[in-house]
Amino acid sequence: MIWLLLLGMALITFFNRYLFFSDLVSYSPSPKLRRFLSYSSYSVLTAIWAPIIFHFDGRSEIAIAGIDYLLAAALAAALSFAKVSSIVVVLLSVSLFFSIRFYLV
Repeated sequence: MIWLLLLGMALITFFNRYLFFSDLVSYSPSPKLRRFLSYSSYSVLTAIWAPIIFHFDGRSEIAIAGIDYLLAAALAAALSFAKVSSIVVVLLSVSLFFSIRFYLV
């Protein structure tokens, strides 16, 4: 039963994405929607790093992961705010993180 659910979800995801790339559907989003969607990569990147940096420690207080995490996240946030390419943001912030983690700590 679980395999059928996984296969069904995979098929739904595949066809949902395939329709936009095929010639079967002629769809072009409006300029307003394109502008709205242009922020999606930055919001997804923030949704990835924010819970890693700021988490609850079990006493209803927010804890910060560590200085290496915090500095790399601050760099990622600043570069994202400046609308730098997402791949550049990831590469630079990961480079800073590993530099701090393995060379300074």
